[in-house]
Amino acid sequence: MSDDINAINNDVNVKREENKLLAVISLIFLSFALGTSEFIVIGVLTDISESLKITEVMAGSLVSMFALAYSVCTPFSAAIAGKFNRFHFIIFASILFILGNYLCSLASSYLFLLIIRMFIAIISGALISVSISFSPYISTKEKRPMTVAWIYSGFSIASIFGVPIGTTISYKFGWRASFIFISVFSILILIMMFLTLPRNTSIHKVKLISQFIIFKDIRFILSTFTILFGAASSYVLYTYLKPIFLNYVHIPNKYISFALLVFGIAVLFSNLLSGKLAENNGVYRLRFIFASQFLCMIFLPIAFNNEISSALIILIIVFLMYLMNSPVQLNILDFTEREYPSCLTLASSNNSFSFNFGIALGSFVGSTIFDNYGLKWVGFGGAFLSLLAFLCVVILYNKIDKNVLNV
Repeated sequence: MSDDINAINNDVNVKREENKLLAVISLIFLSFALGTSEFIVIGVLTDISESLKITEVMAGSLVSMFALAYSVCTPFSAAIAGKFNRFHFIIFASILFILGNYLCSLASSYLFLLIIRMFIAIISGALISVSISFSPYISTKEKRPMTVAWIYSGFSIASIFGVPIGTTISYKFGWRASFIFISVFSILILIMMFLTLPRNTSIHKVKLISQFIIFKDIRFILSTFTILFGAASSYVLYTYLKPIFLNYVHIPNKYISFALLVFGIAVLFSNLLSGKLAENNGVYRLRFIFASQFLCMIFLPIAFNNEISSALIILIIVFLMYLMNSPVQLNILDFTEREYPSCLTLASSNNSFSFNFGIALGSFVGSTIFDNYGLKWVGFGGAFLSLLAFLCVVILYNKIDKNVLNV
């Protein structure tokens, strides 16, 4: 009899583990859709500028304004989300995300497209924050670093497959078809989340403004600026990746999708290695990452004199871009669970809003240098921002309780 009970319990445990795995996969797919929607403009920037009769710099502002709306609104949308059942919120927000991408495909003017893109940015910030806050319910404490890393890896996978696929669709059928592709795929993800995500998660009864107490913690502030400056450094370059491919690496337009695929693979490995760093005192090791990023940016103008050196140094910069994500975010989640449990959803949004502040800042710095000095010199702006990220992470490490680190 006891053997039968044990067998039943084992079957139940296996079923639970399978459900947790499917839940993680559904959230990876969600971040894939969010990443594809966010980054697709980079792959179709030239097509949008020609279609709407605007300059490439103006089209590039779709990237920076998306990031700005994302970063400014995400803390508030995450705080609001924290007051609701996670399952209900993620389903409702996903429906709005699908609608927003479909409306992008109908845009006939720059202003309309900009407004809808900013709407999607606000929804996206809330969605990824709630996704990360599901991690305690779908993984063990030991597996959480890699769970978070895999959820974030959806953005990397978007760079590998989503953006190149969207760029190819744009090349064949026009850029509007790329947004229809995102909408259709997101409907499938919505169904998967509905079937797999846990429905009963804890809700903390806390006032909206009270959650922002975490912004007074110096560790949270330093984490925010570490991600912000690190992302800004990369996006000085990354915003104008397609023009750089065309003008300096000399890749023909029809092969841009393949180039984005190759560089996207580097981004994926960056994200997964980020999870490994988080398991092994990653915050300390980030100082070496930012020092490497600084050196690459300094030598970028020289590298642009040759196609091979251009491709190689850009590949290194892209690989370094996401290594900071999991170490910083896991450190935030650790001290938030211990000291600010009611702020978990808001804390989960840190990486999202700080990274997108960085995208906005990096795009602005990149466009300013591009306009005034030429695309070749954007690396100097990236180097300065890498230096700021280095200083922030050094100070952050000195503020961490070393007893809770895996040293």
